[in-house]
Amino acid sequence: MRFSKVALGGTFDSLHSGHIVLLFEAMKHGDKVLIGVTSDAFAQKYKQYRVRPVEERLRNLEVLLTRELGLRRSRFELRVIDDPYGPAASDPELDAIVVSIETYARSLEINELRISKGLPPLTVLVVPIIKDGYGNKLSSTLVRQAYDK
Repeated sequence: MRFSKVALGGTFDSLHSGHIVLLFEAMKHGDKVLIGVTSDAFAQKYKQYRVRPVEERLRNLEVLLTRELGLRRSRFELRVIDDPYGPAASDPELDAIVVSIETYARSLEINELRISKGLPPLTVLVVPIIKDGYGNKLSSTLVRQAYDK
């Protein structure tokens, strides 16, 4: 299924293959992808570790998408978000949202907010959790712990 504009969001601190799967899923289904990246203040509210500055996370994400994955800059938009919903709750151009199983409930909240604002709900595309070679959920926390050893 193809959409005009797809959203996804996250902290994108230590980039890993789980992030790449989310990004590929969004690019596969969207002509354009809106990527929400949590602000420093918002990330500090719910992360148990120190997160890289948002400017660094944005730069790393852009390098990954353009240089490593070879995507044209016109295919995606990076936007800093300060709340759990970001532009997904209010952008009338969005058609779909890519989430993990862990964030599926948040996508339902986003759709409730959209409906309350008179916007159509987003099609929700769920990506399974990616695991490392030991069966642990791959996450930025796990990547950080591996580097700290």
